[in-house]
Amino acid sequence: MIVKYKNSVIEITNESDLDSAEFGQRFKKQYPADLGIESEYKPSSKHGIRITENGIEKCSALLLESGGATGISENSFLIKNDRIYICCSDQIYSLNLMDLSANWRNQYDLATCFGIYEFDEDFIIHGEIQVSRIDKNGETKWNFSARDIFVNPDGKTEFKIIENRIELIDWEGYKYELNGEGKILTEIKTA
Repeated sequence: MIVKYKNSVIEITNESDLDSAEFGQRFKKQYPADLGIESEYKPSSKHGIRITENGIEKCSALLLESGGATGISENSFLIKNDRIYICCSDQIYSLNLMDLSANWRNQYDLATCFGIYEFDEDFIIHGEIQVSRIDKNGETKWNFSARDIFVNPDGKTEFKIIENRIELIDWEGYKYELNGEGKILTEIKTA
């Protein structure tokens, strides 16, 4: 996926076919290794970020995580205030766009983080097992879990933000409406 931001072109790619021997050859930074964290397992998600200006590469980073596998979509990352916030497996990274240095990396779900969304001055993380509200520094304001995972086998949209409310549908077909504080406003069985 290619996004233009100020004078830069940001390319975000799924690098699932990339061999470990190529990591350092193709990307200048590697996370979480560059944070001093060694991964115990083979990564299930490999996401590349490359920033160019006037066709010249400015910086690049490869995110390697081993929780539930994720891909790249329009909701798996967010660019705001010279930072990119990006889902990679069960983690969210905040990286500076100037050089892709890390502000923070945190786990917000036990399985997978599907998406990150703006919500007032904060962010909502749509995870497989829980939904979280975090601030720009990665601090959790609240978490919400339900009867089952926030994946729907019936093709219904399992996650929506409407004004200042969050609508969720779990695997069992229960629909939840939350307020901005993570409290349930309504809960009904839809299937």
